[in-house]
Amino acid sequence: MGPSSLGDRMKVALILAGGFGTRLWPLSRKDFPKQFAKIMSDISTYQQSLRRARLMADRIVVVTSGIYKYLAIGQAEEIGVDLEEEDIILEPERRNTAPAIYYSLMRISERYGPDTITLLLPSDHVILNDSELLRAYSRALAAASERAVLITVPPSKPEPGLGYVKLGGELSEGVREVKEFREKPGLDEAIRMLDEGNWAWNTLIMVFRTSLMMELMESTLPGVTDPLRKFGDIEEAYRYVQSIDVSSGTLSRVPDRLAAILSEGLGWSDLGSFESVYELLQKDADGNARSGRVRYSNARNNLIISKRLVALVDVSDMIVVDDEDAILVMPKGSGQNLKELVEGMLRDGLPEVMEHRVRYESWGTKTILLTGDSYEVNRLKLYPGRSLGPKRHFHRSIYWQVLSGTAKVVVDGDERILSRGEGLRIPLGAPHKVVNVGRIPLELIEISTGEYLGSDDVEFLDDGPDVSK
Repeated sequence: MGPSSLGDRMKVALILAGGFGTRLWPLSRKDFPKQFAKIMSDISTYQQSLRRARLMADRIVVVTSGIYKYLAIGQAEEIGVDLEEEDIILEPERRNTAPAIYYSLMRISERYGPDTITLLLPSDHVILNDSELLRAYSRALAAASERAVLITVPPSKPEPGLGYVKLGGELSEGVREVKEFREKPGLDEAIRMLDEGNWAWNTLIMVFRTSLMMELMESTLPGVTDPLRKFGDIEEAYRYVQSIDVSSGTLSRVPDRLAAILSEGLGWSDLGSFESVYELLQKDADGNARSGRVRYSNARNNLIISKRLVALVDVSDMIVVDDEDAILVMPKGSGQNLKELVEGMLRDGLPEVMEHRVRYESWGTKTILLTGDSYEVNRLKLYPGRSLGPKRHFHRSIYWQVLSGTAKVVVDGDERILSRGEGLRIPLGAPHKVVNVGRIPLELIEISTGEYLGSDDVEFLDDGPDVSK
């Protein structure tokens, strides 16, 4: 297979969307990790990855955790990307990047052929210059015949938490040899690499023949590949697979089978901390980076993210993040302490760390607006053609008010059509169902009142279970 033939082969974008971190709480939660959070703009980095993939590949495959299934599908639908059921790969548990990648490549090889070209895209990174990514991708396609091609960026500081690629001579225009691959060196080693000058950061954006990458992983990570090949079924195999990342497990062991493209204008960040968010956002004359309604007096070099009004007086180098149900205030440089604090709150089971106010379901989204001991107010959005119910509750009554769209509502056998501004009450214990019969999303305000509002106060009826509680 020569480089000239690669451009005609099917290209599949494999989007990694299963990770979870603690350094961007409260914007990132256990059930709503940073790749799905809308931090830098009104779309998430996952949605940005989907848009890029649509331009660069013939098919899109997403691998994510099973608990993020409806998040991944719902956010794709929001931007007009229709993911086929067979192209959404769900991990039963997190086992790092290597098992997720290899199992996905097995599926890609079976469905689209072993000689497809795979574009590997992490979904939790920021790329500011899509034109530069397309240029690097074009060069990578031309070089991906016998090597797995890494797209790298020049390091801007000694960062011990990233992967480093030592660049060699040119293999072709813009494509370099990889002399060495080091994953997450210590700080002293990262400083030395920066001073040496011929090292680049690994973005984990890669282009390769599917069969080639599978061969490289099989030769370096039998603890990952053997169980997956033996069992085939991911549920069974994940009981035995080694938990390891692909960078240290494979890439660091086969530098001679790699190539690298140094992309100087990519505008890449792994978005690993609020400090990296601050670096990416535009600053005002006082060095403040802000998103939302902010007023300040004598405040400098702060990061402020909030939908509500936030006022700062006589403070500098602070991070203030208000996500409506939780607020973070800390000085810059305290990311490790934040990580430890969030891990402690997770152990304590605090809902504000576990859950996000916005929840994606098979039928649409539910946004929790207000809660109390005996009431809960939610905003429901149902996609066209989707339904919620039938079900009933034994300890609460419900009121639905239509904000937009057209609803067919069935309560205890009585069917009604509701339009904007119309509503109805659902008595305690009454079977009920709502269907979006219009062409636009149906939005409802749902007010629940009762002596008990737990998620187990529901009985699903004959149309099958409804994942909304």
